[in-house]
Amino acid sequence: MISCTTMKNSQTNIKDVLLAGEWVLQDENGTVNSYNGQPISMNFTEEDGLRASGFAGCNRYFAGVNIVGATIQFEQAGSTMMACPEMDSESAFLKQLPLINTYEVSGNELRFYNNKILLLKFKRAG
Repeated sequence: MISCTTMKNSQTNIKDVLLAGEWVLQDENGTVNSYNGQPISMNFTEEDGLRASGFAGCNRYFAGVNIVGATIQFEQAGSTMMACPEMDSESAFLKQLPLINTYEVSGNELRFYNNKILLLKFKRAG
């Protein structure tokens, strides 16, 4: 019973961390990625389950999120349908989401991995 309680508390804590504000995408050097001055972002809400949404570089996106212990899974993302001159970065970003299966939170950084391969790195906006 203790391990079940611990896992439930751990899952609640990660949800609290994710829900506590906006996250902005960083490149490998720690620079915030943006399009026309607007950062690529991720926000989490708890509406009909955990959901992620934000700005993907041209369009707004949304996806369901499932967390069990140290694993995380993003459902296929939906998005608005605006066309922009540069869509490659947005497309690459959205294709990464369903590949994510683990996460790590360290201070104000949130990292998403496919097994041990870093896919996306965010920092808390602010």
